[in-house]
Amino acid sequence: MRIFVTSTVLFFLVLQIGSAQINDMYITRWNEVYLLEEDVKVEEKFNYFLDGQWLPGMISITGGKENLLQEMRYNLQLDQLEVKVNSEVYTVDPSYVEDFHIEFGINKYIFQNINLEHFGIRKTNYVQVLAFEGNYTLYKYYNFKKSKSNFNPILQTGSKSDKIKMKKALGFSDGKSFIKLPKSSKKRKRILKRYGEFKSALNDSELDVSKENDLIALFTIVNNKINTNENIK
Repeated sequence: MRIFVTSTVLFFLVLQIGSAQINDMYITRWNEVYLLEEDVKVEEKFNYFLDGQWLPGMISITGGKENLLQEMRYNLQLDQLEVKVNSEVYTVDPSYVEDFHIEFGINKYIFQNINLEHFGIRKTNYVQVLAFEGNYTLYKYYNFKKSKSNFNPILQTGSKSDKIKMKKALGFSDGKSFIKLPKSSKKRKRILKRYGEFKSALNDSELDVSKENDLIALFTIVNNKINTNENIK
């Protein structure tokens, strides 16, 4: 296993001696597999975070190891995982992350490290998992578009600040490929009905696949039927 030793990592380890933020048993593991980069210096207003705060969670890294953390968050806009150590913010090298989850109350956000650029989609690091445990996995991913200020000082018109718009997209995998789902219910059904399992489930239900929760329910139904070896026609 390659071991990365940088000044940042050493600084991180010094900070962690006697700290309760990360259990001591994870310090060595952390050093083995992570390259902690420089502090993240960003403007909070330009970044989107799950539930907008630091939350506890777990990171699964290459090789099967798992690290429990008390303060972590996923930066949606920059598509990076961040951890807080003694009030300092660090990014985690995505090349060593298999998946991670962040929990807040009844909400559990699960992300996998998938490079969708292999499927012609402009998305590089993490994709949110909405439904899994079967032959089909439903994903959600985020894209951002930044527009510059168009303020005209002479006419005093337009916006003085840059604007960032977030767009959500859905797709699924059958284990071989990634299929992007359009927004309309009609087009989604057309794509899903190419698969016999979904065609049967859609014919037997009144789920509105234009809604995220109904789509999650559909994938759960299909995967459960497959897992229990029920005949689907």
